[in-house]
Amino acid sequence: MSSSKPNWHLLERGLFGAAAIAVLLVLFQADVPSRLYQGLIHLWPFPLGSFQSWQADIFQQWQRWHPDVPTGSLQALLLPSSIGVVSLICFKIFQPKPTTFSRALVSVVGILLLMRYWGWRLGYTLNFDDPLSGVLCLLLLLAEGVGSIAALAGNLLSIFRVERLGEADICAYPVISGIYQPSVDVIIPTYNEPAEILRRTVVGCQAIDYPNKQVYLLDDQRRPEIRALAKELGCGYRDRPNNDHAKAGNINHALPSLQGELLAVFDADYVPSVNFLQRTVGFFQSLKVALVQTPQNFFNDDPITTNLGLQGIVNNEQNYFFRYLQPSRDAFNAVICCGSCFVIRRTALDEIGGIPTDSIAEDMFTSIRLQALGYEIKYLNEPLSAGMSAEDTSSYTNQRLRWGRGTLQLLFCNPNPLTTPGLNWGQRIYHGMSVLYWVNAVPRLIFLLLPSLCILFELVPLKTSFEEVLYFFLPLHLYNLLSYSWLSQGWRSLLWSDVYEVMLCIPMTRMVFQTLRNPFGQGFKVTPKGLDNGQRIRPNWGLIMPLVFVLGLMGFTLGEYALNATWKTMGPETLWINGVWSIYNIAIIGAAILAAIDVPQRRCPRFNQSLDCSLKIGDWVAKGQTVNLSEAGAHLYLKLPKNGFPQSGQDCQLLIPAQIPKDITLQPCWPAIQMSADLRWGRKMPDQTIQVGVQFQQLPLSPYRALIEGLFCQPGQWPDVTVPEYRTAWALLTSLWRLHPLIGSRG
Repeated sequence: MSSSKPNWHLLERGLFGAAAIAVLLVLFQADVPSRLYQGLIHLWPFPLGSFQSWQADIFQQWQRWHPDVPTGSLQALLLPSSIGVVSLICFKIFQPKPTTFSRALVSVVGILLLMRYWGWRLGYTLNFDDPLSGVLCLLLLLAEGVGSIAALAGNLLSIFRVERLGEADICAYPVISGIYQPSVDVIIPTYNEPAEILRRTVVGCQAIDYPNKQVYLLDDQRRPEIRALAKELGCGYRDRPNNDHAKAGNINHALPSLQGELLAVFDADYVPSVNFLQRTVGFFQSLKVALVQTPQNFFNDDPITTNLGLQGIVNNEQNYFFRYLQPSRDAFNAVICCGSCFVIRRTALDEIGGIPTDSIAEDMFTSIRLQALGYEIKYLNEPLSAGMSAEDTSSYTNQRLRWGRGTLQLLFCNPNPLTTPGLNWGQRIYHGMSVLYWVNAVPRLIFLLLPSLCILFELVPLKTSFEEVLYFFLPLHLYNLLSYSWLSQGWRSLLWSDVYEVMLCIPMTRMVFQTLRNPFGQGFKVTPKGLDNGQRIRPNWGLIMPLVFVLGLMGFTLGEYALNATWKTMGPETLWINGVWSIYNIAIIGAAILAAIDVPQRRCPRFNQSLDCSLKIGDWVAKGQTVNLSEAGAHLYLKLPKNGFPQSGQDCQLLIPAQIPKDITLQPCWPAIQMSADLRWGRKMPDQTIQVGVQFQQLPLSPYRALIEGLFCQPGQWPDVTVPEYRTAWALLTSLWRLHPLIGSRG
């Protein structure tokens, strides 16, 4: 990257700093030291007076603590929020990358704010004046309690994290030098994935730079074309007479015929980098290490991002787990095996009886059993492979439902992760949080429905005023919003978490109750890959219709509220609170509905690559560079030769000479490669250049291998992409009026 480009991160920090100073000067009339002191006192969760003063009226308490603050004024109400926001902005300016100390400090403040909030909720807001309001009050408390427990545990445990990049550098030396090179069986379990996807994966696995390895396809459907593919590519092939226990059973059936000391596992759509084993095998020099997990990275955007047209603006939803939570789990040896992109010691796997088949979450159960025996599971937070994210919202939903069902099934296994002997407290808490995450769909649905039910039936589960909400709830919410993004280093946004969770909350709630009633009633369902997305938008009515119903309910109740704003039972402030709450829910549901409308996608993802190339059609030859490449074709930028412009539809030859790009971390090294193609389109540019698009014909194996290795297998080609919170917030707003699935996807 050119050094002449502006430093956007520095510019952002400067703008944040200016905004912080402006808030202090304007809101607090430049009396910064005094107001800062008052704000810190207001953030303290406990009363400074006696128990009786804590029970006193909140505004009297303000006046007694701080006589110079106008009672009930906007300044007093916004003081805690402003101090919290400004302090976090300053943290971002002076500490862009969190450290253990700064994470601890921010997390402790978040816990204090949470305690302050619950002191107010339990001491001032409960309403048991009538039975229905009392029931809703308890329901709301329960829903908030689930989220607060998860937030409390998350704040404490995420303080600690382990990054093993330096350790991997040290461990890789004996592997690269040949001192330590145990035999490795690379296995690719497959069920119904198309041959073209498996071809790419096998070629990528064969390209791994490691001499002592064997690659095997484990075909669970006994397909002749997959057997033929394995023979063509020169890899091993295994099948079995039945499909018992799905993926776990497939792997276990193959184990007796495999002899490797280590086992590397890749799902059928994952392509590893050439240095995958060099970076992971070295950890097994310690006999305590049973498994090394790496992140699941994706070369296509998830369907929600794609459907809203926000590629490059919103991160893949799974990045938060793989790039932020897993390193925190590693600090407590609580890493979860994720079913792909991992290496496991064969003797340790044999010791637990193979891949567990008790639950459809076989990967998580594998982790728990290894940890219970005292083995270490290490997490290398380095993207060493890439696969396909779910390609439409139906596949995305089914995948999440399977994960959630499998995790809840662990509670009914014997022993379960909460009672398994040999686990430490950190491991038990983290595995318990995994269960809590999926149960959180129920509180999410409650938060959606509650404000409408309150307005519709004139119920008051929350005795409070709008001023108290500003004073107690807003500081906690804003602090969590900003600190969440900063702590996760831009891997996830709370606002976008709401969109993802709201879209799934209804089917997920149904799944939770079905699983609790009949834990093993449904089996393993493979996430489909290589879908034909067609050329039309395809609404996912199974997700959309329940959300439309909830949206209609909210619209109706808000209409009733607008026409009957002077109801007798509910005060105007309670109506205002439920009205604002409903408007926020409507915005999130609107984005979730748009995200559930699948738009047409390319069959093969394109990668931006600027490589020297030439295009030949008979005697016509043009030289230039590639703009982007895929397995199926290329976009080229060429100099217009003197003998004119070619006609579309002609056969051509694309030649990419051997080259090493200037920035090898962003672009791959390419061997000389020649590909037959069809000229699909072309257009002249004003500067005597042309842009053309070519579609590759069926490639012979040798150029196909070179293409796959260049596109998918180069070290360091999957860069970290993190997005600031303000950009994701703006993206949420713009997605509501852009209507990308209905308008933008056709442009």
